[in-house]
Amino acid sequence: MAARIVKTGYALAFLCIIAGIVYFFAANWPEMGREAKVGISIGMMAGFYGASAALAGRHRFLGRWMLIGGVLSFGISLALVGQIYNSHADSYWLFLIWLAPTALLARLTKDPALSVIAVVLLQLACWFYYFPSAYHIEWTEWASFGWLLLFAVVNGALVRFSRSPWTAYPAYAAMHGWLLVIGITGFSYGRDVWWPYVYAALLVGLLYYFFSVAKQRGYGLLTSLFAGLFLFIQYHRLLVDHFETWLLLLGLVVATIVLYGGVVFLRRAGVFSARTRAGKWFLAAFQAVITLAASSLAISSLLGLYFLWADTWSPYVLFFLSIFGLVLPAWLGRRWNAVVRYTLLAVGYGLGWTVTWELSTVVLVLYIAVLAVGVIRVPERGMQRLTTVALTLYLYVVLDGNMENGRVELLLLALWNGALYAYSRWRGKTAATPLVLALSSLGIATSVHISEPDGLYMAFNLAMVAVLAFFLFQRRRRERTIAWGYTILYFVLKYYELAWNLLHKSVSLLAAGVVLLAWAVWLEKRNRLHFPREAVWPRNVSFGVLLIVVAQFLFTGYTVWEKERLLRDGQLVKLALEPVDPRSVLQGDYIRLRYDISTISSLDGNGKVKVALRKGPDGVHRFAGVYAVNGEEWPGFKRQQGDILINGTFYSTQVVYGIESYFVPEQSGERWRDARFAYVRVSRNGDALLEKIGAE
Repeated sequence: MAARIVKTGYALAFLCIIAGIVYFFAANWPEMGREAKVGISIGMMAGFYGASAALAGRHRFLGRWMLIGGVLSFGISLALVGQIYNSHADSYWLFLIWLAPTALLARLTKDPALSVIAVVLLQLACWFYYFPSAYHIEWTEWASFGWLLLFAVVNGALVRFSRSPWTAYPAYAAMHGWLLVIGITGFSYGRDVWWPYVYAALLVGLLYYFFSVAKQRGYGLLTSLFAGLFLFIQYHRLLVDHFETWLLLLGLVVATIVLYGGVVFLRRAGVFSARTRAGKWFLAAFQAVITLAASSLAISSLLGLYFLWADTWSPYVLFFLSIFGLVLPAWLGRRWNAVVRYTLLAVGYGLGWTVTWELSTVVLVLYIAVLAVGVIRVPERGMQRLTTVALTLYLYVVLDGNMENGRVELLLLALWNGALYAYSRWRGKTAATPLVLALSSLGIATSVHISEPDGLYMAFNLAMVAVLAFFLFQRRRRERTIAWGYTILYFVLKYYELAWNLLHKSVSLLAAGVVLLAWAVWLEKRNRLHFPREAVWPRNVSFGVLLIVVAQFLFTGYTVWEKERLLRDGQLVKLALEPVDPRSVLQGDYIRLRYDISTISSLDGNGKVKVALRKGPDGVHRFAGVYAVNGEEWPGFKRQQGDILINGTFYSTQVVYGIESYFVPEQSGERWRDARFAYVRVSRNGDALLEKIGAE
């Protein structure tokens, strides 16, 4: 137990320190110069990697965390360099460069956490290439299809050639995610005519392969999940175009087919047996997927049919139909297949909940009381989970209709589910569902967007921290896992809050991290704990890790030197612009800039372009013409003396120069709304670097 507490303390300290560093740099403290920021970021990398080397073989747990810290600090340094020199916010280049050493280190060290980080970075690089945050790209149909398909193929190749499930499973989920994006973006391109048939055939083939040939639980479950999501999207897309009886009846038929198919699969023997722990987890997860897919289709179809067939609208008809036609048979049919019962129950609860806002409070309270008795007395876990969720939803409707304070409503929901969890634990059959719902309710209440930053807000946050700390030190592995998940979500939620600025958050988190680290070290020594020593890496692995780390430092140093040289030697250009102000996740607040040279109507396709700028009488450089496209001089343009060439990348008529972001200190974006000009340094070869913006 003591070893687990010490490990948790070290992990919490690490998370606090990393979060504090991110907050500090994202705050863009104006009192700190470029040299100091660069020095701190490089020193941070050196500290983590040095600590990892010093602890290697002596303290396995801490050495591993320090190596992960070094990898994260490299990404933070890249983001900081982009902030200092106003590179693209959340640029795909940032994540792509961050990905390269991370993937190599994951391959050399075989560390699962680094493998997961590498897969996440790959998806971020793909996402920000297709959906850039600092500028807008109008993709042509086939360019859009080609890039999205390439992202899916890359992830599919990772699945095929990866030897680690830590890489393979996230990559497989990402592959299907990109295939779904192809379908969603296809609504505006016309790909919805043929792409759904292609993806449907692929899903059917993969389902057959994983269930009948390879018999792999994890991939079969993920494929089923995306198949259900695909059906849901396509069905509702068709409903928008054809809200007719035949389509709604077809939806019920498809729901029945999905349900029957799930039952057939669950009756298979061998790898799908529930005798093992892994088999039980698979069966439970697969039942949830089938239930979700079938119930979503059924609820949509039943509601649609009622609207089409009924002469008058009556919420009580639907409500009592959901109870006596679906919920009650599911409760009484104990000999039926579990998936059938759960689907009927989910459809009944979902259909009833859609009309609860138009029912009397007395009816709802009576229904809630009956369901509460059912949750307490029914021994079946699946029925308990569904009914617990339904109880929370129905109780929310009652509280929302009779109370005006949303924070008190959330607190009552948290207390209700906390009481259900405590009761289940007292009976010796711990239920995770009420714990998840309780933490969710309490977590929402800690948001500054829900709560005013007053005493009650502070009380909610202190309660959340206390509850998470309590469960992080529990012996039960499932509760600890849930608490870790909500701890991470809590940190993410706090990032976007404005009760304190990021600089204050940074100082408080760094202080908390140091205190937790000191406490964990003291506790480890007090209990005389001895963590297992890690075997020393083979010489070739150690040498490879050293090369990668040195390459990270060299790349960071070279990038800074190149940017400084451009600031010193580049020609100063004044451009007209129009600003707006979003926020970068890693780099803080920034102004998104658009120039009068950002759109060039004569361009078509995509590639590299050199644009000529000519200084006007007012001192502003404006578009003079296209000098070259993809390395070839543009016909019809004659360069004049004094013209400055600037490099760009064009997508149809949209041109990106790499100067579309200007980072500002936190919460100071309003100051820059009057900025109408940008001052840019342009090198001899056409590379540009944004120096400053201003009103004159």
